[in-house]
Amino acid sequence: MADDLAKFFGDMGAVILGPVATVEQAERHTQAAEAAILDIDLKGRRVFPIADELMRRNVPFVFFSGYQDIAIPEHLRHASSLSKSASRTAVFDALFAPQSTRSGAKSKGTGSDDVLGLLPKLRLAARLLLGDVSASDRLVERTLERALDEVESKPMGQATADWLTGIMAKIARSSGSSLLH
Repeated sequence: MADDLAKFFGDMGAVILGPVATVEQAERHTQAAEAAILDIDLKGRRVFPIADELMRRNVPFVFFSGYQDIAIPEHLRHASSLSKSASRTAVFDALFAPQSTRSGAKSKGTGSDDVLGLLPKLRLAARLLLGDVSASDRLVERTLERALDEVESKPMGQATADWLTGIMAKIARSSGSSLLH
């Protein structure tokens, strides 16, 4: 399953840092990760310390497990938790949908307002949406242009990352195919 997801996201242009088999191996990737799919149990050890570090860095992640009976700590329950039977699209949506629309997520209204710091996440989301490097760069450009036009109407309290991802999704739906040419 991990290899299949790695191939899927790699084919879309994502730089793949795994899969890994142990928590120690996963720890080596936390500083470079821009998004993560975490199996809750790696050889009998829970990945919650990895999730804590990703959350501290504001890196989107999703729990992806075959186990239904593992209790997720309260402070991590905002993250999406998918079964291994979930589709690739469900994994993408769990990683990049605005927090308020993620299954079981609580919108905290917090998030980085540093647009420059959000660019890697936006580029990754665009590559996963369109699968073409040049088209994804055009999608990020259009997203930022639209954001500049609409900055006065950004909802108060909404995380900038969620706001930009929402704009990107609208542009991808309305004119994504034209960006591919």
